[in-house]
Amino acid sequence: MGLALPDRVVTNAELCETLDTTPQWIEEKTGIVERRFLRSDETTTDMAVKAAEKAVRAAGLEPRDIDVLVVASSTPEWIMPSLGVVLADRLGIETPRIVDMTQHACASAVYAIHNAACLLQEPGSRNALVVCAEGASRVSDPLDRTVRIFFGDAAGATVLTRTDGPDGLLGYDLGNAYSPAVALAGPSQLNNARTTPGLDAPSPYLQMDGRVVWQEATTRLPKSVNETLAASGVETYEVSGFAFHQANVRLLHHIARTMGLDDDKVPITADVLGNTGAASPMTALWRLAADGLAKKGDVILLGAIGSGFLWGSMCFRLPYDIEAEN
Repeated sequence: MGLALPDRVVTNAELCETLDTTPQWIEEKTGIVERRFLRSDETTTDMAVKAAEKAVRAAGLEPRDIDVLVVASSTPEWIMPSLGVVLADRLGIETPRIVDMTQHACASAVYAIHNAACLLQEPGSRNALVVCAEGASRVSDPLDRTVRIFFGDAAGATVLTRTDGPDGLLGYDLGNAYSPAVALAGPSQLNNARTTPGLDAPSPYLQMDGRVVWQEATTRLPKSVNETLAASGVETYEVSGFAFHQANVRLLHHIARTMGLDDDKVPITADVLGNTGAASPMTALWRLAADGLAKKGDVILLGAIGSGFLWGSMCFRLPYDIEAEN
């Protein structure tokens, strides 16, 4: 695994320079004390490249060894050209099996790994690189305290290798249900509103109904996890670590408590990184590996929910230690 973070640390106090709130209120409501923001001269693509390079290096591979590349970002600099193709070009990856995922938001890591696992079933394919990167700070309104306080920027990447043994992906669960509770307008809608007299222009920033998000996350994700455990033939106590989407600290504590999970098995990165969207579960998985909870033979579970809504979870028994490069 590889993780890439911007150097710029943004505290709650700095956010409050433009928001009508206090640092204490933000920490009380979310458990977040700081997050990372890209500088004006940095890009989501830059982070994605760094995370990918680290993951490939940690796996002991060369770019030419990558047979599948799946890239997820809801905040790419460009809708076209493909972020996946850009990464392949910059990294020296030559595979034609490149998939971009742009609308799965915070659930992207689960769906990206699922897609990569499916593509690895193709004869001759052995190694897949999954990259999740977000510049969420650039789609949150600096004046909107209901959204701005949650998000940060990060990129995470992991290499998956096909294995012929009994270990690896044991089971998964995916689901979806339409909801406009979290929305981000696209270029076509924004341009149409600008050029059509009398048509109200949507906000160019991310819109979010926090109450709906809380309700969906606290019901959908635990149910998905239980479905995945059942499909995998695994009991909760057998899981070494749960790499959950880091929406906010309070939500993670609520899910862990209602599911009866040990706190030390649920890594928290949201306190210092915030919600990093597609990259969010990757930061938690990286934390598990860095803390020694992702060793050969360990069972780990990845789970996330994103706008739309889409959700999912996956259970793995590791055939190798996860090597995590910071």
